Amino acid sequence: MIVAGGYYRELCISPKHDDIFGSGGRAAFAIASAGTDVDWYYYCPESEQQNVPVVLPSPRLRHHPQPSNDLVSFTYFHPLSEPEYYPSDPCRHDNFLVEGTNILRFGFMEGEAIVRGDKVVFDPQSPKEPSSFKANGSSAKTLAIVLNAQEARVLGGDQNEYQAVRNIWKSEGASVVLVKSGPQGCRVFLDGEYRSSVPAYRTERVYKIGSGDIFSAAFTYYWAEKEWPPREAADAASRCVAHYCNSRLPSVLLDNETRSLEPIKVNDADSRVYIAGPFFTMAELWLVEQACRALDGLGVSYFSPYHEAGLLRNHANRQTHQKEIERIVDADLNGLRACKAVLAIFDGCDPGTIFEIGWAVRHEIPVVVLSQNPKASDQTMVRGSTNCSICDDFASAIYRVAWAAWSR
Repeated sequence: MIVAGGYYRELCISPKHDDIFGSGGRAAFAIASAGTDVDWYYYCPESEQQNVPVVLPSPRLRHHPQPSNDLVSFTYFHPLSEPEYYPSDPCRHDNFLVEGTNILRFGFMEGEAIVRGDKVVFDPQSPKEPSSFKANGSSAKTLAIVLNAQEARVLGGDQNEYQAVRNIWKSEGASVVLVKSGPQGCRVFLDGEYRSSVPAYRTERVYKIGSGDIFSAAFTYYWAEKEWPPREAADAASRCVAHYCNSRLPSVLLDNETRSLEPIKVNDADSRVYIAGPFFTMAELWLVEQACRALDGLGVSYFSPYHEAGLLRNHANRQTHQKEIERIVDADLNGLRACKAVLAIFDGCDPGTIFEIGWAVRHEIPVVVLSQNPKASDQTMVRGSTNCSICDDFASAIYRVAWAAWSR
């Protein structure tokens, strides 16, 4: 198999990680670790080329570095944040040609791979400006394109996903289009028409960085190498992604653990999440804003007291001030009643947040508590309450609360 994809440094502040993989490196290593010979084509500075086989060692992995000026690095504050990359405007280099039977092609920062193969999987990995597969002269006898929902709408030129995919089928000649939708799993389109969906699978933790690489690697492995039907290959890929998100170990192999994973049930995709947490300092408000952005990015509706009810305004008149308090309380409680799950930002033990947790527990609304700097004594009531779970990782908490809301 051939993999054409990047070799990049990836840094995450919380949780703290410093890895050198990139989309191509992670995918090539995972497939090679399954016992398949892989030829990996990537851009790399000459000074770094001798280090790559040491960083990603595998007897099944053959390296074909293409010269470049810089090793591009991506920095994430957390796994669901937008990365900053350095250099901010990487030097573009000459495209290179790759020919073979089964090929996985990713988008690059430094240039493009022109691929010609029998079975080709293309993952542009560019939500804002996904590139056309055919635009650079690439061709495939049978083409599968892997996209997220935003990429599908942009590449297909239509806000209606089904019409966008039909446009992609016509313009790109892609007989298989997979549209990934985060916690909702993946939709499978064949010859421009929706055929089926595969679920996402529940895990204790969710480390999102690199999960798309594993999905494309596993799908290519099962669809191209093992010749599985697209729907079955996509389901295997979803299971491999769950294993990776929980362990951070790149693998495309199925085992007893991946086969027994629990699928995410989406009973109501319009369910709302209540964001409980203090918002009285810049740091507190920043975290609330990050939660809003992360939920919105997953397609989850939410109620944020800061945005919906606002801050309590002081009034000199005691009666007017009391009415303002009642307005805030009514708005927040009505928001709680309308939500199917609560995300509680617990550090600092804000009294308002504790009240909202108790109210939700009393009304049997599941609560996911984000607590990264806990005192055991502060967590007693939360740990002992039904429908409450505690998480010390932001991204994992966001996914857990989305799953909890959708499953009700």
